[in-house]
Amino acid sequence: MHCAKSHCVYCDTMTRLLCFITVLMLLAGCAEGVDNSRVRVDIIENRPRPFSISAIPLPLASAYLRGATAQGLVTFDSKGRVAPGLANRWIVTDDGLSYIFRLNKTRWNDGREVTSNDVAGLLTSRIKELRKGRFNSELAIIDRVVPMTGKVVEIRLKAPMPYLLEMLAQPDFGLARRGFGSGPMQAEKLGDAMQLRLRSFDDEGKTVLEPETVTIRSSPASLALARYIEGQSDLVEGGRFEDFPLLEAAQINAGEIHFDPVPGLFGLLFVEGGPFLSSRENRDAIAMAIDRPKLLTAFDIMAWREALTLVPENLPNRLSIPRPSWTMGQIDARRATAKRTIESWENSNGQVRALRIALPRGFGGRIFFARLKADMASIGLEVERVTIDRPHDIRLIDRTADQSSPAWYMDQLSCTVSVICSQDADRLVYEARMASTIEARAQLLSQAEAELQEMRNFIPIANPLRWSVARPGLLGHVSNGRGWHLLQYLGRDTT
Repeated sequence: MHCAKSHCVYCDTMTRLLCFITVLMLLAGCAEGVDNSRVRVDIIENRPRPFSISAIPLPLASAYLRGATAQGLVTFDSKGRVAPGLANRWIVTDDGLSYIFRLNKTRWNDGREVTSNDVAGLLTSRIKELRKGRFNSELAIIDRVVPMTGKVVEIRLKAPMPYLLEMLAQPDFGLARRGFGSGPMQAEKLGDAMQLRLRSFDDEGKTVLEPETVTIRSSPASLALARYIEGQSDLVEGGRFEDFPLLEAAQINAGEIHFDPVPGLFGLLFVEGGPFLSSRENRDAIAMAIDRPKLLTAFDIMAWREALTLVPENLPNRLSIPRPSWTMGQIDARRATAKRTIESWENSNGQVRALRIALPRGFGGRIFFARLKADMASIGLEVERVTIDRPHDIRLIDRTADQSSPAWYMDQLSCTVSVICSQDADRLVYEARMASTIEARAQLLSQAEAELQEMRNFIPIANPLRWSVARPGLLGHVSNGRGWHLLQYLGRDTT
């Protein structure tokens, strides 16, 4: 294979893909159909770890396990909507400061009945644990969790929190007592995998496990797809952009590939300043140079759409603000302007060193970097690819949104994660969380978004890409806007 030097990254990627195809061709042919009474799932983790539902943050496979075996007050249904969990119904007071949940009659896996005292105590402890992680800003609004009667729990807030249920439905908020969850499934270790069954209780309170099983394991994408091709699994979960090229190499049928239309952030965050990146004009020039349509079409994914704003423009309760100025004009004109900016800076300050960009490993990461490198070269900048654990100036952010609130997006870009930030935007987000009305909250968040957008500390590129591979005939697997396909629905007709 002969390629020009500027395309050497593509050549390296294609060579590796061809090797992968050759290996897959040596494997056995894939199985026909699926046994919905014995569903086998591979969850992609590039660095698989032992299952641990107590880990913070939760690795993906452990999050699936916790979501199935340790439900919270609420959960998600197969279509990603908030659904009953430990609570079968709830109300919100008129002032929005209190959520009152009535619990189902259910038991922990050790047979003991679930009480409001259990739930209030465990949820309070879990909130303290999770304040160390990504939910910290939202959890600060919770005042306390109070048991009211044997079957009623109240969450009292310092300010209205319209997206509380979305947060509580996350697997992280599933509750376990002394290592025992409350279902809806019960798990046992099976080698390096976990096997789960739906559980119920008979009239004497004894556990009854259904015969149908769901078995999960975690593995790198290449191994997960190899197992799928061999017929050793029925579902591959957790696909992201960096592993997407493997699907073509594995010759997976298009009808078996499922995309989740998830909102979130996919773009470049400036995490270090220095003389060059401390200049807003220079950061603006980098944003101008990126040819989003060309970058995304390199992956040939119709479901992947470019993003131009920090917060999705169709997000509910988001007030409209003008798009950033770098989105205006054709790409050639933008690049010409950006190149003049870089040349002017270098004339006064000297040549810019290569910018270090942290990207994930994988074939997709190589393709992404090759396009980005060409875009930066068009304005006279050099870039160097590094892994996330190495010192870097710019980092690729690829996260799905936990909540449908503009505040979530701005939390990811706050002064807690980058030295290039806006303290004014952080203050406005805090004031929005403490606002007493939805209207005041929306107005403050709009001001914060405008302030942060003007700061140019983040370059939006696209929506996050999330995919899975499901064998034809598998029941209970539905693409949804959460990107979660909970194990308790697999093998069952959820329509």
